[in-house]
Amino acid sequence: MKVVHVAVAVIERENGDICIAKRADHQHQGGLWEFPGGKVEAGETITQALQREIHEELGIDVLAHSPLISVRYRYTDKHVLLDVHRIHQFEGEPHGKEGQPVVWCPKSQLKNYEFPAANKGILNALILPKQVAILDPISNEQVEYLTQSYAPDELVIYVRDENKSEFLTQLSDLKDKGYPVLQKNDPLMAHLTSAQLNSLEDRPDVIWLSASCHNEAEIEKANALEVDFIFISPVQVTPSHPGGDVLGWDKFQELAELAHMPAYALGGVDMQDMEHALALGAQGIAGIRAFKAE
Repeated sequence: MKVVHVAVAVIERENGDICIAKRADHQHQGGLWEFPGGKVEAGETITQALQREIHEELGIDVLAHSPLISVRYRYTDKHVLLDVHRIHQFEGEPHGKEGQPVVWCPKSQLKNYEFPAANKGILNALILPKQVAILDPISNEQVEYLTQSYAPDELVIYVRDENKSEFLTQLSDLKDKGYPVLQKNDPLMAHLTSAQLNSLEDRPDVIWLSASCHNEAEIEKANALEVDFIFISPVQVTPSHPGGDVLGWDKFQELAELAHMPAYALGGVDMQDMEHALALGAQGIAGIRAFKAE
């Protein structure tokens, strides 16, 4: 089936509200809400496609944009590649030039609108922060450093070392303060090792689900289970595994492009790699040493 390359715009106001529009009933996925955009024509760059489509649909001029996520998705009747970009600057006020309803929606309210299935990864990418701090082992000093350095909406905390009873109260306090805490068997936010991922046939009944992926087969399994976000590793050499095989940035980008969901770069990365990772399609970076108190 031919892949339809679509340029998608996430247009954001300074207050964080997102512009969404409703698809006409006669269109593919008609009647659902969408992030504006359209097909990339032959010979067009993404910038040209975004500028043309958004001007045609909403009457505004795109001035600056950056990659958010790339989503490949197979419907029964169509295979799409959504090339999603965040619009940082634009001129004009969006309005439905084709008669379509257009609204500004707070990010927290996007879940109240019905989007095409392929848009789930976009919605998750808008909600998730750029950083995942892995606590292995947990320490009072590390938790104190993270909570003083990052607001709850700036960080996901992944707790590998979760069975130490002396830290159970501390983990509860983190959750009470609003920090998203990812644990292996949590009923709200659960994480799958690659072995657990490969052993499952159905998605666990949790609200947020993440998984560790190292190759194409595991990415496809994560897609099938509708995992919400993944860690792709190891990207680079780590001090704990100096002689181990690594993916490298080119392979990371290739794997991230296969994923339906946001992907974090993990393994030998730190804050200095953030912009490079984002440019290659990452949601952000995850790590242990990158988030340790100095």
